[in-house]
Amino acid sequence: MNKIGDNIRSLRKRIGLTQIDFSRQIGISQGTLSDIEQGHCNPSVETVLSIHEKYGVSLNLILKGFEDVQSVKIDLKDRRNDEEELIEIIKMLSPEALSDLLDYANYKHKKTQES
Repeated sequence: MNKIGDNIRSLRKRIGLTQIDFSRQIGISQGTLSDIEQGHCNPSVETVLSIHEKYGVSLNLILKGFEDVQSVKIDLKDRRNDEEELIEIIKMLSPEALSDLLDYANYKHKKTQES
């Protein structure tokens, strides 16, 4: 069972990053990240702390796959605020800019599905 690797993969996909982009941001090679996600090795303490600090996720989420109830409530509230802000920005875009944004979102979604 590869709990930590599965948790890291799930987090990376939720953020919407490829292995290459995610590994660069946390300071490891793509190969090392692949090994971690596949359960061939465990992440170092430095890697876990890098993910924790870079993305603001709890150590529980990385190591155990869940957060305490209070953290989840805060995360959902923050996500709603982000979504509301994004909707307000979208409302102000020109049709051309909106089309570009949609193209980019589709591109990122496709890349996430490929990883």
